Parts: sequence; C-alpha cells; structure tokens
Amino acid sequence: MLSITDLTAGYGKLTILHDIALAVPAGQFAAILGPNGSGKSTLLKTIVGLTTIERGAINFDGQAIAGRRTETIRGLGLAYVPQRENVFKSMTVRENLLLAVRGLGRQESVAALGECYELFPVLKDRQGQRAGSLSGGERQMLAIALGWLARPKLMMLDEPSAGLSPLFVTEVFRTLRSLRDAGITLVVVEQNARSVLRWCDYAYLLREGQIAFQGAAADLLADEETVKSYLGVKITRKDAVPT
Repeated sequence: MLSITDLTAGYGKLTILHDIALAVPAGQFAAILGPNGSGKSTLLKTIVGLTTIERGAINFDGQAIAGRRTETIRGLGLAYVPQRENVFKSMTVRENLLLAVRGLGRQESVAALGECYELFPVLKDRQGQRAGSLSGGERQMLAIALGWLARPKLMMLDEPSAGLSPLFVTEVFRTLRSLRDAGITLVVVEQNARSVLRWCDYAYLLREGQIAFQGAAADLLADEETVKSYLGVKITRKDAVPT
C-alpha cells in the first residue's frame, strides 16, 4: 500500500529526514512515534508533497508519488488530516460535511451523510453547531469524518489525540480502529505512545529524523525498556491491547 525507501527530505536547504525506509501494507494501522522535533509531522507532509525531497522513493498503491502535486496525490485515494486548521471553524458541522461530499450526487450525498452520522454520532448531535465552538475531541471527530468522507484507501493523521481528555483520546483511537476494521489503511503520527500502542498494529520510532526502532505494537508494549529508552515513557502491563 505505502512504501518508502532511502527518503531524505526537509524544507528547502534544511534537511529533517534522513534515509527513511518503511512499508505499511493495506489494512494496517501504523503509528509513527517519537519526541518533539524528531521529524514525525515532516514525514507525513513529505508523503503528501508539502516538503522538499532530496532523494528517495515514495510509492502508494503501486504508483510513484514522490514529487507529485498534493492534489494529485489526494486524488489517488490518500487523505491527510493535519493537527491544526483541519476544519472550517466559522461553518456549522453540517456545512463542513456537505462541503466534503459536494462532488457526489444528491442520493449519494444523503447516503454518505447518513453513514457518517452512524459512525460519528456526536456529529449528528452537533450538526447545527459551528465547528469553532466544538470541544477539542468533537472537533477532532469532525476532522476525521471529513477525511473519511473522501473515501480514501489510506488516511494519515497528525497528532489526533493532542490536547484531548483521556475519555476522548480513547474514543478517537476506537474510531480509528473501526476505520481500520472497515478496510482503511492508517498512518498516525503520535506523541502519546502509551495510548496509540494499545490500538495500532505496528509502530516506527523516529529520533532526529531517522527510524531508530520498529516493531509490532504488541511487542513494543511488552518491551518496556525499549520504549522507555527511545521515547522516555514507561509502558506498564495495564496498558493492554484492547479487544
């Protein structure tokens, strides 16, 4: 689904990522972990064409996308949900959603919105409310819904749990797991390692723009010393993977 080889990239002459190599198969929920400044967000931006690539290859669903325009990449079935500015705050929830389905016919739009409200019930309750007045968790659900309405093969999300209450952190990751179960491939940048490792399948740990470690989420949860060494957080046995 997504493969990256020997990728070095950054912003102009400032190099952030060094020789990145990873592979995310179809249907996997992969997490990109690491401390602030490790290059996590830059990696997502590079995949969608928002940085300068010095060398390397990026392949998505069998096509080379390195160097392509962002809109072209999105048109191939890749949705990117940034950490900030991911909804139209002055518009209502329903107006945001209608904008996302504007390219569909009337019947398709009605069906898509109905399915969206089933998957994100809080948005149905808040559909007449302006997006800017939503809570942080509700706004994140709206951002995820907007990405989902594009019917992507792959969704990439940047820090979806940032600033959320523990209750909404769980709800966000539960929703992402349900999207994975529905067949959408996920790549999620997170600083909250303890939370995302309970829900994802596989994780890459970045340090100073390089992949320092990688492995199955269940193995990382069981390897307290490795996680503490690379991320500075302690994983305990209570952080079990939910069913």
